[in-house]
Amino acid sequence: MKCYLCGSANHHKREGKVRDNPNIEILECNECGLVFLDTQNTDEKFYAEGNMHNQAEIYKLTERTDFVNDMYLFNKARLDFLLDKIIGKNVLDFGSGYAGFLLQAQKFAKSITGVELEEQVKPIYEKHNIPLLRSLDECKGGGHYDIITAFHVIEHLKEPIDILKQLVSLLHDNGKLIIEVPNADDALLTIYKNKAFSEFTYWSPHLYLYNPHTLKKLAQKANLRIDFIKCIQRYPLSNTLYWLGNNLPAGQKKWGHFLDNELLQRAYEDTLASLGATDTLIAQFSIS
Repeated sequence: MKCYLCGSANHHKREGKVRDNPNIEILECNECGLVFLDTQNTDEKFYAEGNMHNQAEIYKLTERTDFVNDMYLFNKARLDFLLDKIIGKNVLDFGSGYAGFLLQAQKFAKSITGVELEEQVKPIYEKHNIPLLRSLDECKGGGHYDIITAFHVIEHLKEPIDILKQLVSLLHDNGKLIIEVPNADDALLTIYKNKAFSEFTYWSPHLYLYNPHTLKKLAQKANLRIDFIKCIQRYPLSNTLYWLGNNLPAGQKKWGHFLDNELLQRAYEDTLASLGATDTLIAQFSIS
C-alpha cells in the first residue's frame, strides 16, 4: 500500500489497535511520517446513516453520556480562538455535525452555513434557522465565504487534497480556511507510549492522522498558502495522568477539580507544543 502523500511503499506497522475493527492495521510511512489505515471502508452512506453524533463508539465504550457537554467546551475554545476572524463575516462549517460551533458563532457572524451528511441532525438546523447543505456542490459560488472551518473532519476524507482545493475555491481572495485535526504524534502515543491509549484512540473512520510535518505537506499538495500550523492541547494534564495511572479516559472528570487550572494547562500545552506532541493541531490556510 502506497502512502497517500508521498507515494512511498516503505512503511511500518504502528503499535496499537483500531478500537472498532482490530483487523485493520495502523501504518506509518517511513519517508514522510503520514499515519494511515490499511483498510478504508467509509463512504457517504456511512456518514449519512451512521448517527455518529448520537452514538459515537468512543462514548459507548466508556459509558459516557456527556458528549454534548464536552463538545460545547471544545466549540467554545474554537470560538474564542476565532472570534476576531468571524465577526461580521460569512462562515461555512464543513462537517458541521449537530451545529455545535455554528450555534455559538451565530450571534457574531454575518451569516452561518453548515455542510453535514448525517441525516439525523436536520431538526437542529431547522430549529435554529441555520442553513444546512448536504454537499459542497450545494454551496454558493466561489468567493462567497470569508471563513471556512473544518473541525476534526479532514482525517475522515479519502481524498483530502481534492476537498481542500474545493473548499478554498469557495473563499473570496482574502478568505481563510481553518482546520483542526488530531495529532498523530500525541504524547500518549509517542512519549508516554501508553498501550491502553494506543488501543483506544485509533478509529476506522479516521483514515489519515497528521503531524505538523505531514499536515504542511498536505497543504502544499493542495497548493495552499500556510498561514500557520499550531499545536494545541484539548485535554488537560489530569486526563494524561489518568491514562498513565488507570489506563482510562476522562481523567478531567475525576481529577480535574484539583489538578487543572489555566496556568498549569498553559504550561503543559506549551511544553507539549515545543515537542510537537499535543493531542490536536489547528491550521490556517489561504489561497496561494
